[in-house]
Amino acid sequence: MTQRKFPRRPMLSREFPPVDPAMLERSARTFQPMVQDASRLINRLSERSFATPLMAAAQAGHQQEVDRMIRSVATNSRIQTKYTPSGLVLTIEPSDPASSCCNLTMTLKWGV
Repeated sequence: MTQRKFPRRPMLSREFPPVDPAMLERSARTFQPMVQDASRLINRLSERSFATPLMAAAQAGHQQEVDRMIRSVATNSRIQTKYTPSGLVLTIEPSDPASSCCNLTMTLKWGV
């Protein structure tokens, strides 16, 4: 079996601008309180005494109660809560609405 030879492409050297990590650093600092809220939420959602009434409120379509319960745990961030028969989607954003650097979305399954 003979090997086919392909012409080599010349490697073009590209010049990139110097890196500036300032925005990444700001994003990471802004993200830290969001991760703390996410951790607190996960801890509470793993407690039956919190999960049961949350699921009951969601099943009954009581969005305001679901939002209230979530906000009672996560105090450093803005949180958008969506739910379906099969799960819960939490999107955590920085507390400052002007900061659009990042968000954290958690999808948790609670049914089939």
